[in-house]
Amino acid sequence: MKIFVLGGYGKTGKPAIELLASSSLVSKIAVAGRNLEQAEKFAEEIGEKAIPVQVDGTDEQMLTSATEGFDFIVNAAFSDSVVSSIRAAIKNSAQYCDMAWGNILEQASQLGPEAKAAGITAIIANGVSPCISNLIGVHAAQQLEEVEQVQIGRADILNFQSGRELSPLQWLKDPRESLDVLQEFKPTIGWILKRVEDNGIRIVLDYQDRNWVEIDPLRSGLDVPLAKGGRARLHPYMSGDDYWGMLPTDLSMISPVEMSFGPFPPQLNAVLQKQALDVLEGVIEAETAINTFFNTIESDPQHWLTVPDNYIVPSKLWISALGRRDGRAARFEAWFTMPMWNVNGYFLTSVALVAAVRKLILGEVGEKGVLTAEKAFKPLAFLDEVAALIPDLLPKGEIINRSFDWME
Repeated sequence: MKIFVLGGYGKTGKPAIELLASSSLVSKIAVAGRNLEQAEKFAEEIGEKAIPVQVDGTDEQMLTSATEGFDFIVNAAFSDSVVSSIRAAIKNSAQYCDMAWGNILEQASQLGPEAKAAGITAIIANGVSPCISNLIGVHAAQQLEEVEQVQIGRADILNFQSGRELSPLQWLKDPRESLDVLQEFKPTIGWILKRVEDNGIRIVLDYQDRNWVEIDPLRSGLDVPLAKGGRARLHPYMSGDDYWGMLPTDLSMISPVEMSFGPFPPQLNAVLQKQALDVLEGVIEAETAINTFFNTIESDPQHWLTVPDNYIVPSKLWISALGRRDGRAARFEAWFTMPMWNVNGYFLTSVALVAAVRKLILGEVGEKGVLTAEKAFKPLAFLDEVAALIPDLLPKGEIINRSFDWME
């Protein structure tokens, strides 16, 4: 199998190529991108299977020519190359996978009839979110007969430039280092607060007095699963439409909701929540809120290094499906296991991308056209494939813990 990897020397492309090159399924792999020098350097590191290719992924004609003769196109580059890459795959009758997310997915889906006519399968949006989070959401929803709402919770922050993550467990292990690198995450936190400013918040469902009721999670808090088991009531600083995961809206009666919880000690989470509420109420703008948050930290850094003995550590990602089974109110939840704290988000996206490629190569996806992961894969089988690709990080092969609870 000859595979062409666009963005092959990037944060996602590098780990993906290393995993693919180690497989007997792959005979040739192209390390492709705009920078030939970087492509050549990484191809040399990979060895005899790899060749460097200089190409602009947004130039459909150039990309179509460069990918001729390859069986598979893997797009580990930016979303602006998704449509041109799928069209190149269609013209060359090559299979296709990418890690796209956001609005570009709608444009990509519109190429479905052309891909089906060409006899190829293009699986879009393979990564932590969408893909892994979506498949966990589908699995959770399948455990109930009626689903009122699917909720996604996140308690980590990603630096889009460096790929570094900050999670509750990292803060617990080394608060000094976590505080030292916090400035790196200012753009991401600011972006989330801007979402609060522009879109407000989404009301979520909670079960109280034998009824599903709507609550404001920023003010009321919400019971969430903890990394080591058990539950606690925590306050998010954002509650909005499912943006990262792009879960199918038909999974539940009320469309899915996504919440962001700060990965900080309680006293610092309280500061961030206060800024989010001030933005929501129009007291301040998002830019002022993020500056106030960081100015508060810098005014007394020692205070934020204190981690209380009862520090509550939520998982860095979880899914809750709320609804009914056997006529009774019920909740099914799935959350990342503790070893998943050691799997960086960018690397996990690389692994999910490779898992999708492998399933296509092995003929496990028969449908043609443009598909999302939840339409192409069975949730638990895909998670098992992901775990099998990183046995050193997941020795027990478990990506998620699960629980089912009657609510009445």
